[in-house]
Amino acid sequence: MNFDKFFELAASKGINQSQLQISRSKSLSISLFRREIENFTVNDSQKIIAAGVVNGKYGSSATEKLDKDTFEFLTKNIVLSASLNEKEQEADIFKGSDKYHKKNVYNPALAEVPTEKKLALIKEIEEKIYAADSRVAEVEVGYSERESASEFYNSFGLKLKQKANYFYVSAAVVMRQGTETKNFFDIVLDKDLSALNIDEMVRKVVEGAAKKFGADSIQSKKYPTVIDREVMASLIGYFLSSAIADDVQRHTSMLEGKLGQKIASSRLTIEERPLEKNVFFSYFDGEGVACKNKVVVKNGVLQTYFYNRETAKKDGVESTGNGTWGGGKVGTGFGNVFVKPGKKSFEEMIAPIKDGVYITDVAGLGTGMNSVSGDFSCQAEGFHIVDGKVAEPLTLITLSGNLLKMLNDLKEFASDAKMTLEAISVASAYIKSMNIGGK
Repeated sequence: MNFDKFFELAASKGINQSQLQISRSKSLSISLFRREIENFTVNDSQKIIAAGVVNGKYGSSATEKLDKDTFEFLTKNIVLSASLNEKEQEADIFKGSDKYHKKNVYNPALAEVPTEKKLALIKEIEEKIYAADSRVAEVEVGYSERESASEFYNSFGLKLKQKANYFYVSAAVVMRQGTETKNFFDIVLDKDLSALNIDEMVRKVVEGAAKKFGADSIQSKKYPTVIDREVMASLIGYFLSSAIADDVQRHTSMLEGKLGQKIASSRLTIEERPLEKNVFFSYFDGEGVACKNKVVVKNGVLQTYFYNRETAKKDGVESTGNGTWGGGKVGTGFGNVFVKPGKKSFEEMIAPIKDGVYITDVAGLGTGMNSVSGDFSCQAEGFHIVDGKVAEPLTLITLSGNLLKMLNDLKEFASDAKMTLEAISVASAYIKSMNIGGK
């Protein structure tokens, strides 16, 4: 479709600056449970979002239809929306950045793999899990594939496009031994299906559940604590949410007033790398601002907040390219986060610990986290660490503390970094001391 016609129509209706974003997505989701197809879903959707400035006021509109009447609908509602806007500040549309760093991260080979082969793949995983251990009672395996494309245009001649795709395979197992029931779950994320090691995934899932049998609680006290990389990713996500400038300016962030200050151990360095060539690559944000790699925390010192154009203007700085836009108010987000790992293996890192706890699972972290103070408390599972080795499994314990204190007490990271679905790559972490509630 000729999108120049939208800008011509917008100008004729008094919209002197305007922009248009077209988002398209395709997804495939298949899940098996008890050797039956539990879910098979295919989605193909698109969204057209437009915005413009009328007499200094910002207006926006959105639709899922793209036909001969779309431009008329969008422009009419931009004018209406702008007329209802009571914001005093005069609005403007971003013209464009000086330079954009485009890369091709789309893998056409993934889209060409027949659906039948993807179904056969998860059936193979399911059968191998059942065959791996007689204690396996239930298995659920899923395949999910996502393809997204985004186009961004404005009345100043800016034209941006990007496209990406990826898959993830998930496997969950329930095992029973006597009166005990244990479970384990794992996900593999990639954009190259040939990179999936089925036997390794099966081994990890079955062994992960089997290791939990015989779990007990532990004496309540402070322990040297090792936090698994998956749990650590969630905690880093909460920490980084406090670096969003919107929350800082609303005085609801634990990081308010801490820019340029040491807020964590010197072992903590966090980068946001939207330009990293992986499944989460993005070279422009929701406002058309060029994305750039940035250091958020360097050796424990907070270097920057995450800004969109509006919040950046309030602080007298430039946008960091973290604007998000879904048709209404522009928000702020982050992704493709890399926490600098250590050099030791997991086993080497825990070797000095004589009596500690290894946390592998948490529950209730969302409700147990105070985003302003950083205090948290949640149920947890894991293992006792005895004389530098992972020992007996633990259950019915709680993990509690303060997020900033925890990051200050960070001794080191292992070398086992992994990228999660939340777009955070982090390794297992050794914390000097944490409160473990038990017996």
